[in-house]
Amino acid sequence: MSGFDFNFKDIIDEAHDVIVVTKATPISAPGPEIVYVNKAFTELTGYSFEEAVGGDPRMLQSADTDPDTKTKIRRALRKQEPVRVTIKNYSKSGEGYWLEMNILPLKDAEGNVTHFAAIERDVTETKELEFKLNELSRHDSLSGLLNRRAFDEAIELELSRFFKTESTFTVLALDIDHFKAVNDKYGHQAGDRVIKRVSEACKTLFDDIAYVARTGGEEFTILIPGMGAQTAEPLAEQLRQKIAELSVMTDVGAISFTMSIGISEVGVHDKITSQILARADKALYEAKNTGRNRVCVDKVVSCDSV
Repeated sequence: MSGFDFNFKDIIDEAHDVIVVTKATPISAPGPEIVYVNKAFTELTGYSFEEAVGGDPRMLQSADTDPDTKTKIRRALRKQEPVRVTIKNYSKSGEGYWLEMNILPLKDAEGNVTHFAAIERDVTETKELEFKLNELSRHDSLSGLLNRRAFDEAIELELSRFFKTESTFTVLALDIDHFKAVNDKYGHQAGDRVIKRVSEACKTLFDDIAYVARTGGEEFTILIPGMGAQTAEPLAEQLRQKIAELSVMTDVGAISFTMSIGISEVGVHDKITSQILARADKALYEAKNTGRNRVCVDKVVSCDSV
């Protein structure tokens, strides 16, 4: 181009976006072989130009790099077609980062694809914000527990797994006793403190083994994969006792509260999740109607209290 005194390589070298060029063949290891990386690549990944050239892009991936994304890339490379993906890669130090990656085939004068050029933009900040917003949309703002939407997704997946593998699961329906009276007598701030204390107790006991959700004002639901009702009942009783020992401070001093719990286990006749949840609610109502502050199992197999 006459009238311009610059080198396109200088522009690529200094570009803000990461640029990687590989040979078109072979696609499988040890290929595709990297023949060029720009300065943005070395700054982002921690690999020097000399370390990168001669290697292949797999050095930036790990076992948890999305396999579907890798398959999509390989399929496009074999077909010598352009492809656009978002992928998580890893720097030399092991730090993860997200890239919006566009891979384009480069052809010689005869029209043969000889190389691929990957133009990559760091979208880590955007992706992390997306994850954060997604987490917020799935969690109750007061308790920090899963919300109804997230719980419904979890129990649908567990029921689907049960259909395929007969892997059992149990549901606990929980309700704070006389919660309306707490709000009416001590105010909503006191009620919020009670919700938070109950949530903390649920997370402490069940967070590592179950999905714990706040599904209503004073209502909680716990889904325990791989556990039957008989095994879950002592845990529910342990939670009931723990909550009965808690208290929160109000303007007039400390107040105590209790919780009633109903338990149901998935069965071979269950076709939809509402059947399991309805039995847990029925057991919960049994606990309420027989004095509160107790644990009852579906079909009133067991009903224990202090």
